[in-house]
Amino acid sequence: MTQSVMSEPVIIVGAGIAGLVCAIELQRAGVPVKVLEQADDVGGRVRSTMQDGFVLDHGFQVLFTAYPTLNRYLDASVLAYRPFLPGAMISRNGRAALVGDAWRDPSLLLDTLLASVISLGDKMRLLALRQHARGLSLEECFTGPHAALSTRTFLQQRGFSEAAISGFFAPFYGGILLDRSLSTSASILLFTFRMLAEGDTVVPAAGIGAISAHLAAQLAAGTVHSSRRVERVLVEGGRASGVVTSDGAVHAASHVVLATEAPATARLVQSVGLSLALPTESRGCTTLYYTAARTPIPGRALWLNADPDAVVSHAITLTDVAPEYSASGRPLIAATCLGEAAALDDATLDARAQSELLRLHGAPAGETQLERVAIWRVPYAQFAQPPGWWATRPQAATAVPGLYLAGEALHSSSLEGAARGGVTAAAAVSSSFAASTAAA
Repeated sequence: MTQSVMSEPVIIVGAGIAGLVCAIELQRAGVPVKVLEQADDVGGRVRSTMQDGFVLDHGFQVLFTAYPTLNRYLDASVLAYRPFLPGAMISRNGRAALVGDAWRDPSLLLDTLLASVISLGDKMRLLALRQHARGLSLEECFTGPHAALSTRTFLQQRGFSEAAISGFFAPFYGGILLDRSLSTSASILLFTFRMLAEGDTVVPAAGIGAISAHLAAQLAAGTVHSSRRVERVLVEGGRASGVVTSDGAVHAASHVVLATEAPATARLVQSVGLSLALPTESRGCTTLYYTAARTPIPGRALWLNADPDAVVSHAITLTDVAPEYSASGRPLIAATCLGEAAALDDATLDARAQSELLRLHGAPAGETQLERVAIWRVPYAQFAQPPGWWATRPQAATAVPGLYLAGEALHSSSLEGAARGGVTAAAAVSSSFAASTAAA
């Protein structure tokens, strides 16, 4: 590598979790970095907006404190984590019962034992599954024989009843997987089960977007350039040499790292004639935010809608978890819809969501009036992770020298997956620098 090429920065396309972590790692190694982000701020999908005195996350999101990679970059005391209860209120036909992880919170034991929504046998199987997941390494979560099974098939093979699968796993893990059909690979179930068992589920007091802001604050001033949409990658002398943004500007680079969602990554690699094995199917969701004089679904536990015709899959009163989400002290309720329900028009979705939120706790009609604050649609919230998906993941280094991938597609569609993608790409770029230095 020539001195002129080495003097150019590494350009990272995308200032989501993957891009920010990649930039942090490279700057720590003394590598000059420039991050180009098409939005007006950092974070990608991990952002929050203030509206009418409420903190609105861009779709309902949480952080698992057991994430081993991402949490190395986060300061819990600065972010002021607010924990959810390690349990869920399962509602069917207007009757709700609390089922929780008594290992993490012994106060949940009695309610969990008494909850008739899950049989005693299924509760014992849940406990066995918890222990099984904790006994796996993270690598084993993704590579064991279960990786070839759908979540539904895996649960059936472990003896869970259809009542437990449809009444608990579909709304709860369906919410995490954004797939109530449970067709997602069982590896993701085990990965998230382990994260839930080993740490807290939290949101920062200032909203999920505080995570992205916290990462960006660890970069040198002027590293991130927002409102810069990258249109194509440049190749010179057989290697990536920079990018062109939508304003026609050319940004020279020693290396180019694509830390973007799979569709954007596919578009950019096509600009240099590459076709990679990137995820092509996505999972979307829609979150409706409400306020009221009094919340119909109180508490720090996630409410699961186990009714078979549910539009709202899961809901939570966020201000019972993090009071800071409301400047006025009024409740803020988040109700998330998946699949076909997420694509309903605003009026239909709003009417159904309000009706179901009141029904979750069996509230009498007219007792509580909900006021809609916002509807947040996220068509691309995750990429699909069907059985066998892990073996088809792309690698960080591409066939074009100097061009690398850093997105969540390198690991899993999760905050942890994004952080790992960033770390992996940074290591690959650093190895390239080291190899060039040795060759010189």
